[in-house]
This record gives sequence, structure tokens and C-alpha cells, in this order.
Amino acid sequence: MSTPKEEKVPAAPPVDPLEIAAYRYYYKPMAIFFNAFHLRAFVSAAIEWQGNVLDIGCSDGACGVMLMEAVGAPKQLTGIDLSANAIAAASPAAKAVYNEMICANAVELPFDDESFGSLVSNASMLSIDPGLEQALKETYRVLKPGGAFYATVCTDQYEQHYWITKLLHAVGARKLARRYMDKMNRRMQQAHLYTPERWQELFRGAGFEVQETFGFLPLRLTPLWSFLAWTPMRIHGVLKLIPWPGLHRFVSRFYQARFAPLYRETPPKCPPEECGYIFLKLTKPS
Repeated sequence: MSTPKEEKVPAAPPVDPLEIAAYRYYYKPMAIFFNAFHLRAFVSAAIEWQGNVLDIGCSDGACGVMLMEAVGAPKQLTGIDLSANAIAAASPAAKAVYNEMICANAVELPFDDESFGSLVSNASMLSIDPGLEQALKETYRVLKPGGAFYATVCTDQYEQHYWITKLLHAVGARKLARRYMDKMNRRMQQAHLYTPERWQELFRGAGFEVQETFGFLPLRLTPLWSFLAWTPMRIHGVLKLIPWPGLHRFVSRFYQARFAPLYRETPPKCPPEECGYIFLKLTKPS
């Protein structure tokens, strides 16, 4: 007698990722810009949730909320994160999306073998240090055979295209450039920046099969993102303290209009070697 297959939940009709990001992050233009491309990668990959889903590195659930708005929510979503404070800061929207949010380390997942039909990692695997390879083995262990792991990670070229990095290199200040890159990587919790090929090797080493790899944030756009992430630009955070929904909507529409030309002219799937961030679809053999 054959075992019934896991029910797959097809993605809902996508909502525009740029609109979602701008609505959620009207007070943080760097997050609008990045998440518009990030969410679109998942939409473009036409992902399917299979069975229970585990979000590895869910933080406060903000990325998970946007992702579910973009592609549709599974029947059961569990999030894990190393930071108890981040989980405690989860918004009502996040608590409505996640069935459970657990404080746990990805290098020792508190779940039985083959507990989940799908896994997702929103730019979180690159932050696991030490223990990245062990964490990959753990994700493989808890995924059911035939299940898929959707992950986004940054490449080794990302830090080389921060606008201040490029400026310092142009004037020959390479040591200062290296210090700036290290500072930015600490701020963004980017412990691992590898070539697309190296990332694929790491996932294959844990047992996964690489089904698809593509870039979604071209290096030519990284200087703009890093300018938006520049410390003086964080003044926009004051908008979050102003309880005027009308102002929030105005700022949201403003940034949608400003970013739309670059967003629309950029292909949803780009060559991995030309991008600072890549998307991987990985599967566990049946």
C-alpha cells in the first residue's frame, strides 16, 4: 500500500512585492528596496508549500509576514530564531501568521527527523557562525524526503559593491575599505559571503540536491542599497514614531514611485555571478 503524498499548497495570486515592502517599511527605505527584490525572488520561483513549514531564522517574523502576503501562507508555519528578544518583539501580524515561534539554535534543531515538508530561510543561513555546516545538516535531517528548502544568501561580491567601499578603493584606501566592509557585515550579520558555486557545494555537502539557483539583487544596484543603508539615512526611523497613517501611506507611495523604474527594469531572475544576493531551491531526495 502506497503512502499518501503530502498535500501541496499552491501559492496564492501574488501581491506586488514592491507594494508589500513599501507598506511594511515606510520608515526604512533600505528595507523597502531590498525586500522588494527579495520577495519577488520567491514569487518568481513559484514556490509550493508542502506540509508543515519551518522558517529558519524568523527573527521577529516581519520577513515571514511579507513572504506569506506575497506567495500565500501554508497551513502550519513554525519559526525558530536564536534571539529570544526578537521573538518577544513579534507583532500581532506575525503572531497571526506563525503557529509557533521558538527560541532555538539552527545547529541543534529541537524537532524529530523528517518533521517538515518545506523549509525557508530568508537570508539567515549566512549569519550562522560558528556551525554553518552543522546547521545545514540539521535542516536536511528535519526535512521530509521529497521536500524543498528555499534559501536566500549573499555572495562574495556583495561587500565589494557598497558605495563607500567603491569610493575608498577608488582613492587607494584599501585598509579603510576593508574595515568598512567588516563593519557593515557585522551590522548586517553577514558572517558568510561565498561564491554561488561555493554555496551550492555547501548545500550539496549536507545532502541536498540543487534544483535552481538565480540572482535577484544585481551588483549594479548594491551601491544604491548601501547608500540607503548609510547611517545618516536612518533618520527615516522617526516616521515610525509619528502616529499619522496618512503620512505613512504618502511615504510608502513616494518610495514605490522612486524605486519602481529600477525594480521594473531588473529581470526577476539574473545570472548568479552578477548579483549580490542569490536564491536557491534545494530538495531532499525521495
